[in-house]
Amino acid sequence: MSVITVYRQVGSRGRYIAENVARTLDCHFTDYQNVERILLQYGYSQVREVYETTPDFWDRFTKKGPERDKINALLQSVSRAEAHHGNVVMLGRGCFAALQELSDVLNVRVTAPLGLRIERVMQNRQMTKDQAVAFVAEKDKLVQEFVKSSYGVSPDDWGMFDLVIDTGKVDADAAVRWLVEAVRGLPQSGDPRPPADSLKVDSVIASAVSREFERMVRLRTERKAAREEGRNE
Repeated sequence: MSVITVYRQVGSRGRYIAENVARTLDCHFTDYQNVERILLQYGYSQVREVYETTPDFWDRFTKKGPERDKINALLQSVSRAEAHHGNVVMLGRGCFAALQELSDVLNVRVTAPLGLRIERVMQNRQMTKDQAVAFVAEKDKLVQEFVKSSYGVSPDDWGMFDLVIDTGKVDADAAVRWLVEAVRGLPQSGDPRPPADSLKVDSVIASAVSREFERMVRLRTERKAAREEGRNE
């Protein structure tokens, strides 16, 4: 099973697409919350302090700080270890940048027209138009700065993506079907590029990734059992 990375703009329905692709393929789904837990398992001592004293752990590291280089290196190590594990849909700000030129990784960008994204944010977050405009502008800037400063690339370089989906034109459920079909064809025979499982990864981080994925499988199994029990009552 291959790997899909999803880089999305706020209001583009990228999370919906990523989660439903993972559900359809019955594979792992990972986002920044999973990365937080993995870094805690790895033993990064300041993660819990940062997590508890700031509203958004991820946004903390879009700004320069003494731990920036160390965090960036760890984030890239986690992305590589998740891809090496395989069978995963990765929703994240920069994982596509860490996983270029691999035969069985599909890097996807999900976008939508600005006006539509603002409308969706207004509806989903119950914001006024002015609030939504400011929110979208802030998030777009935050994400772009993070990718540029962490990976040295621009998320607006569409050449870094294998597929770009505009949900202003393509229905989100259709996008799910496209991605499921696309990933089932990976890797293409004769592709000379290396697969994700050839990546060299930190063994400690790889173990933390495996434990996190196992935890997620248990949660899914427990939730499924609870739903079935509820239907049988």
